[in-house]
Amino acid sequence: MPTHVDPASMSVDELIVAYLDDELDAAAKLAVEDRLNRDSAFCDRFEFLTSNSVPMHAAFAALLDDAPVERMKSALPPLDRIVPDPALPNRRRFLAAACLAAGAVAGGGLVRLLSSGETGSSQNWRAVVADYMQLYSADTLSNLSDDPAVKADQISRVASVMQLPLTTQGLMISGIPFKRAQLLTFDRKPLAQIAYLDPKYGPLALCITHSSKGKSDFQREQRLGMNIVFWSSADHSFMVIGRNPPEQLGAIANQLQSGLES
Repeated sequence: MPTHVDPASMSVDELIVAYLDDELDAAAKLAVEDRLNRDSAFCDRFEFLTSNSVPMHAAFAALLDDAPVERMKSALPPLDRIVPDPALPNRRRFLAAACLAAGAVAGGGLVRLLSSGETGSSQNWRAVVADYMQLYSADTLSNLSDDPAVKADQISRVASVMQLPLTTQGLMISGIPFKRAQLLTFDRKPLAQIAYLDPKYGPLALCITHSSKGKSDFQREQRLGMNIVFWSSADHSFMVIGRNPPEQLGAIANQLQSGLES
């Protein structure tokens, strides 16, 4: 059902998808259509997201490969009882299937082991975050609210749920604007994402989840063309992910670490 939203409070991608899914009221729809007529970058992003050739398969390939296919099939009605909706674009059909697979994988536990020496759970959350972050572009974050009160409220909520002494000042990175703090869920546990937009390298994120694996020092890896620095405290696992060079990402992780651990 269409609902009233403030387009200024949504990212570009969120606004476009809500428009395509007919989740906006008349005023918000008119605002989108007006922006399409005057904002060429917004128009380009709109065309990209509505195109049937959007390369979503690459981003979700790892999750789809690991999905418990047989268990999922047994939970679905027979194919001859499913009536496709011809009005649903291929983009949204694929996203629906990918989200179903991703939800089943996250809920049931990803079984993929990506390297030796770590538990599956330790591996999985970083793999899922990398899959998610691969879909981010600068436009995903560029239109978010810059209101300090909004950002402070987001950080406060994340700090409360994650039981960490997070502050606006402690999460600042010199030269890389903070854009959003939000709570996601993975393996039935909260997963915090603190998102930034590097003017040169694009989206960057600090992600946090609860963990009982114990303390570990900085480690590095690459996933889907992105660099990752990850480490653990007694109660949490942390990762910084982005397309920044490994040395710069390591310096960012080192800067953030002192404000993250209780």
